[in-house]
Amino acid sequence: MNDQQQISRYISYMYSYPHKTAYRTFNPPVSLAPYFERLVGGQASLYFHIPFCAHKCGYCNLFSQQSCDGGRISAYLRTMRRQAEQLSVAAQDLKFTSFAVGGGTPLILNEKQLDELFCIAELFGVRPSEVFTSIETSPEYADKKVLQQLRTRGVERLSMGVQSFNDAELKKLKRRPVLATVIDALQNIREADFPQLNLDLIYGIEGQTVDSFIHSLTTALTYRPDELFIYPLYVRPGTRIDVRSTDDMCYAIYRSARELLVEQGFVQTSMRRFVKRKTVELEFSCGDETMLSCGSGGRSYLGDLHYATPYAVRQEAIAGEIDRYIRTADFLTVTNGYLLSAEEVQIRFIIKNLMYYRGLDTAEYERRFGKEPDRTLFREFTDRGWIEEKNRVLLLTEEGMAYSDYIGQSFVSPAVRRLMSEYIYP
Repeated sequence: MNDQQQISRYISYMYSYPHKTAYRTFNPPVSLAPYFERLVGGQASLYFHIPFCAHKCGYCNLFSQQSCDGGRISAYLRTMRRQAEQLSVAAQDLKFTSFAVGGGTPLILNEKQLDELFCIAELFGVRPSEVFTSIETSPEYADKKVLQQLRTRGVERLSMGVQSFNDAELKKLKRRPVLATVIDALQNIREADFPQLNLDLIYGIEGQTVDSFIHSLTTALTYRPDELFIYPLYVRPGTRIDVRSTDDMCYAIYRSARELLVEQGFVQTSMRRFVKRKTVELEFSCGDETMLSCGSGGRSYLGDLHYATPYAVRQEAIAGEIDRYIRTADFLTVTNGYLLSAEEVQIRFIIKNLMYYRGLDTAEYERRFGKEPDRTLFREFTDRGWIEEKNRVLLLTEEGMAYSDYIGQSFVSPAVRRLMSEYIYP
């Protein structure tokens, strides 16, 4: 067995930095006022988190509670309005260029509650007809009437987790929607004619084969998605999945899926994301984006201040955090998060850009930080053929893209790694 075969490509899901398991209690709480002052005139993304699901899937470690309690959801929305009333005044000098609603399952909200959600967004000057807007759903909530409501509002992108077109694999994932529900949902979504449709699929399910995943992928392609996310299954604390396919099987599935999608005209922008639309050429990732979130579980980035509700996976802990959120009166100070040092800001910039298909522009890095990145940080990966440099841009090779999660984890600072390892899941 050669050295590369001994290295697992599937270390841990790497999509942001630092992970919320590195966040800690601020003592004393941190005022948001000076952070908004520094961002005057800047652009930002707005995110609303709806942490409710009818059913918690076996693999899910997202911040979501299994609950359809209408009264609880209404109380949560009232709190979101109170939070938005405070934050929108503080953030009035920010220009919001995108709006996303995630969860959980946002479409667990009824039509009246969805209208209220969009009214809350208007407090920030955000209207889906004027700002790029994306919303997530699951198959059992892709109702024709609600989908039409979203289209009338101007929602451009709909994202749905399908995960598999195989009932046996859905059962392994402890996922409630059966294949018939998935098919009905996709037909409803296509009739609604969203300008952008994203579908999620999972590989690495116990017993899954290359052929069974390719069947799911080719079935997904018949619905003409503009984006596809293909996720490796991870065994993670607090979830109900404790086994997955071998690394070799996961990699075989990934390679076959990538080959098929590239043949179909999709552009791979990350290990997980494949895009088929012209606007992909205009996309970028800079690693220092500003994002403001409303809702329990939503993460905000205001310069070097990152903050969110304390991370939890288990249902009792999530319910407790939602209860605390509903009782919160002051949303202009925050109590849990991470203040990035100058070094951590640089690490974040490296990770966010290197994991993206456009790569790490060393000239841009030098403009931002007054120096070029230390080339020795990348030597292991250039020697392995996973990173190459073109016109001062460090890029993942095709093989390097497959090792993204391994490569990304290698840049985590000792301080953040220690905090993550010491995190106790409530």
